[in-house]
Amino acid sequence: MTKSNNKQMVELVAQYLTFNKQVSIKDVGTFSVEELPARLDFPNRLLHAPEHILHFNTKWSEDELFEQWLQKQSGASQQEVQEQLQHLSDLFQRTLSEEKRFGWKRIGQFSKNEQQIAFVSEFEAAKRAPVTAEKVIRKNAQHSIRVGEQEKTNVEMEELLQTQSRKTLNLWWLFALALFLTALVLILFTLTNHSPQWNRQGNSQKLKLNEMPALYKSR
Repeated sequence: MTKSNNKQMVELVAQYLTFNKQVSIKDVGTFSVEELPARLDFPNRLLHAPEHILHFNTKWSEDELFEQWLQKQSGASQQEVQEQLQHLSDLFQRTLSEEKRFGWKRIGQFSKNEQQIAFVSEFEAAKRAPVTAEKVIRKNAQHSIRVGEQEKTNVEMEELLQTQSRKTLNLWWLFALALFLTALVLILFTLTNHSPQWNRQGNSQKLKLNEMPALYKSR
């Protein structure tokens, strides 16, 4: 199997992973794709597409579905496909032992430290750019609102705000009424305590009248 055939086989492995999400290769290991759900970026109002993370494990098992798929893609027989995979795994082990580090295009980088194999993914499924995410709220339509740790509807929030507004208005009226009654009591108290004194001061002063001259003399 030539070097170009190895590259082609690696490309087929990457292609297979884009839709099957897992493949196992003899004497190499198992690759599995973890799909992360779409993520909503609230501050920037963006919706990010699902992300894909490729994991590698040195444990492997027979993968008949992958071999059947390779036969359809290449038109080769089952024996030829198995020989190509065996050659690919032999080259994988030999290169890793001699060079300690190498990579498979679109899959990732492999490195060997003592008996352990480290893997850094370079796998990228079809990525989509984030789209603008704006919540459409129809007028008079009921929708949920997050308030602290509780979730309420817009109708409940409007009723709550109106109740609080009425309570605030009632408190202001009660406060104003209390001030008015306090002022009225003070005025009445002042008038009640000082009224007799004002009366005594008014009665203590006598009105002086000049005597009128006699209009005639007695004979």
